[in-house]
Amino acid sequence: MNTYEKIEKCKMIPVIALDNVADAVPLAKALVEGGLPCAEVTFRREGANLCIKAMKEAYPDMLVGAGTVLNKEQVDLAIEAGAEFIVSPGFDENVVSYCQEKGICVIPGVSTASEVAKAYSFGLNVVKFFPAEAAGGVKMLKALAAPYNMMRFMPTGGIGIGNMASYYVLKCVIACGGSFMIDSKAIKEGDFEKIKNLTKDVISALNALNSNDSVADDKKESIQSNINSEKKIDLSGLSDKKIITFGELMLRLAPEGYLRFVQADAFEATFGGGEANVSISLANFGANTSFVTKLPSHEIGQMAVNSLRKYGVDTSLIARGGKRVGIYYLEKGASQRPSKVIYDRAGSAIAEASKNDFDWDKIFDGAGWFHFTGITPALSDELAEICLEACRKAKEKGIIVSCDLNYRNKLWSKEKAGEVMNKLCQYVDVCISNEEDANDVFGIKAANTDVTAGEINSEGYKYVADELKKRFGFSYVAITLRESISASDNRWGAMLYDGSDYFFSKKYNVHIVDRVGGGDSFGAGLIYSLMHNESPADAIEFAVAASCLKHSIEGDYNFVSVDEVKKLAKGDASGRVQR
Repeated sequence: MNTYEKIEKCKMIPVIALDNVADAVPLAKALVEGGLPCAEVTFRREGANLCIKAMKEAYPDMLVGAGTVLNKEQVDLAIEAGAEFIVSPGFDENVVSYCQEKGICVIPGVSTASEVAKAYSFGLNVVKFFPAEAAGGVKMLKALAAPYNMMRFMPTGGIGIGNMASYYVLKCVIACGGSFMIDSKAIKEGDFEKIKNLTKDVISALNALNSNDSVADDKKESIQSNINSEKKIDLSGLSDKKIITFGELMLRLAPEGYLRFVQADAFEATFGGGEANVSISLANFGANTSFVTKLPSHEIGQMAVNSLRKYGVDTSLIARGGKRVGIYYLEKGASQRPSKVIYDRAGSAIAEASKNDFDWDKIFDGAGWFHFTGITPALSDELAEICLEACRKAKEKGIIVSCDLNYRNKLWSKEKAGEVMNKLCQYVDVCISNEEDANDVFGIKAANTDVTAGEINSEGYKYVADELKKRFGFSYVAITLRESISASDNRWGAMLYDGSDYFFSKKYNVHIVDRVGGGDSFGAGLIYSLMHNESPADAIEFAVAASCLKHSIEGDYNFVSVDEVKKLAKGDASGRVQR
């Protein structure tokens, strides 16, 4: 079996960058025991050659190659260490020619047709498609492969469990490269058992594909939809189940009315937070909901608890401890002046929470739905791990998981958000996004759309929803569509995609009293209607109507009833006095 055949047999090549040579052997052990006896050790870190050597000495049958090789010297170091193949990020003629002279398998990076043509002229028939997702993903790869049907590709960059099937169904793909199972925090903490388990998850996904390897090429495109359909959720019998939301509850301080911060002599104190806002809405709809967080035991922490409990939210699962409640300051915008938010949440109780604070077996007892947002894992690396643990436990128990992507650039970078949310979204059934989140987090952008100019292209968001569905296998993708005329006036609607059809709500012309919490009230409306087994068309109308009404209410929380929402959803938007 030659090197290319070994790569194809592995199907997924873990891409590794190690800071400590001592981690090489235990990492190799985790990969081998997890079922992936292969690795591409990148020269992005010093000592890569020593890591390769250590892996090969400990596991002689393991397929180990060198990645991010940029020059001849690194080629020599890799070969001396025992590397069986060389991978470069781009097409470097000197590196390729030198590898060919040395008789070692070389896989250069390409992203354009001219680079593929150059590789072919060098006698190569296997190349790395990099960076795969950023370069256009499956559609671009299909376009490259069409005129070069003799070439095989190893897509790398932005590939995870959720989207790798869309690559493997292509005949031109020999294997994929990915680092999503190589958890850097786990390596730092010496938790190689976690990496072994993540690797097993990859193998399980690969086995679902391998079982279809004998399928005729013209039927392979159906494999992706079959894999995604495994996440199709059963919404029957959920209406009485408990809904768990998990996140941060903050103290909100805002000047009166539309005063600017510099004008204010006093601030109104209320509470709010993405997932807490969802629980409040659900409680007002009569749902059984519990909010999970960590809050200090002092009086301000108790005020936060009371702000939920008095509206019917179960607070018995809130962990108590820590030093402070996170704060955010809100200056409400008007007309062409936008609203401003200043966060003071560093060191909050939830931001410093640990896994030991939450017993997910107990928390999920009697639950049918779990909801979180992209804000929570952004607060700390530990919270990202806690969210992942919660999602896994929820799926073990057959609980539906929903997530509002909710990207906040003041909390983390787009790159970090993409890395973390890619892992979490493998477990999500219902994804909620707005006009910009899918682009900010996953690089999936709607064409012909300018949210700042109030221009929304509905067809573009069909594409966004379909791409999210393909990548992660979501059962439902909901996208809110806000056309910002000014800080005071918006047009508001949404779309729901169930994998087959696209359902667009009616649009509302909204004069804004307070827009904070508008997305959360939409999420609550969607969860409530889906749990009551409403049709997709009715579910999206209910969610948008609930959110529309929230824009008329001061504060984060949405204080509307099911009857009020249904009345608006059915067309009564007159605002006439009810007597």
